[in-house]
Amino acid sequence: MAPRLTFLLGKPPKPGTLLAEVRDSLAARGASAPVLLPHQEPLDLDSLTGEDLVVHRGLHASVAPTLTAAHERGIPLCNPWSADALLRDRRSWHAALDRAGVTVPEAVTVDGWPEVLAHAGGEEAVVKALAGPGRGASVMAGTGATLPAQAPFPGPYQVEARLPAEDTDHKLYVAGEAVRGLRKPSTLTHAHVTTGTPFAPDTELTDLALEVGRVLGAHLLGVDVVRTPTGPVVVDVNAFPGFRGVADAPALVTAHLLDHARHG
Repeated sequence: MAPRLTFLLGKPPKPGTLLAEVRDSLAARGASAPVLLPHQEPLDLDSLTGEDLVVHRGLHASVAPTLTAAHERGIPLCNPWSADALLRDRRSWHAALDRAGVTVPEAVTVDGWPEVLAHAGGEEAVVKALAGPGRGASVMAGTGATLPAQAPFPGPYQVEARLPAEDTDHKLYVAGEAVRGLRKPSTLTHAHVTTGTPFAPDTELTDLALEVGRVLGAHLLGVDVVRTPTGPVVVDVNAFPGFRGVADAPALVTAHLLDHARHG
């Protein structure tokens, strides 16, 4: 019997996007995959009882209590709710990786922008919002003197040491045990872009990406790595990325969801 899956999404999947293609692929394999939109309509958890897997992505923090309740009922989620909740707070996943021996930048957490400027001092620092992605408008680099005097985005903030790294970010996309790579211009020195150059991660990067997933308990994730003279450093992690630039992404994600639904 084909597994039963339900998607809980922040918005309907557009044709040609990863989730639309994954749902088409699941349907071709006989797996039902209806979409529910918790932001737009009340979610009845009883309707999810008996599902082999509930796949959630793009949901606002306001839906967190519902996902917590689903988890407590034993409804299987992907990503597992414990991992998704951890990844919603930069301080939490950063500390978890650090405790596990995964190399991350040295960092402190502060509430206000004046504390950011004080901690940066005369050294180059990277400032990120605790919530949200570590790219685009919610991350910037500079010294206490070169950072803006007024907060450019809401806090609290994580202030990290600026690493001596090449001007390229290595995005590692993980789907179960599969890892794919995309090289992109550094978000600290270039405008954020969604495109990049695909590459086959070497053993070191593959093992690092899988270890991050194991430590955080996540199955579908993006791991941003920079290479430094002393080795690769994990600078950002996000749950269920869009896998942009990964040619076989729909097949990878579909295979993982079916495996997860059948075997847990």
